[in-house]
Amino acid sequence: MSWTDTHEYKNSDVVETCSYCGCVFRVVSYKQDGHNDSEEYYCPECHKEFGIWASSSPEVTLISRRTDGRTDSYKNS
Repeated sequence: MSWTDTHEYKNSDVVETCSYCGCVFRVVSYKQDGHNDSEEYYCPECHKEFGIWASSSPEVTLISRRTDGRTDSYKNS
């Protein structure tokens, strides 16, 4: 029996609203016991950086465009 047979993946599917531009997007991530790292993902409209603990890079899908009326990008530090 392999390690992955005893440590199943857990799927996380959440809808988020960007606090900078108001964009709504879905974030799907996968977690596995003992194999999670800090993974980053970005708002699909303003590119504000977010973080999550996951075993691979999250998948981000745009649901609705930004609502702030601007066209700038967030200044990540």
